Amino acid sequence: MVRTQIQFEKGTYEKLKARSKKTGSSISEIVRRALDRNMETEEFDQKWLRAAESMGKFSSGVQDLSEKHDQYLADRW
Repeated sequence: MVRTQIQFEKGTYEKLKARSKKTGSSISEIVRRALDRNMETEEFDQKWLRAAESMGKFSSGVQDLSEKHDQYLADRW
């Protein structure tokens, strides 16, 4: 791990202290977990955004693909 310093608003620090006391986890651990969850969520959202942006940009050339996709997959596999 890398040691760093961070500053919080007083209210945020008080909430962190209360949660630390309640859970028995250090403030550092609470902050690490929260940041990890936040960063994972952002990465997940970015992947969905990229997928959504690709919708409609490709053509299979098959006119009824959305209606008969199961049949086309079964034929391929």
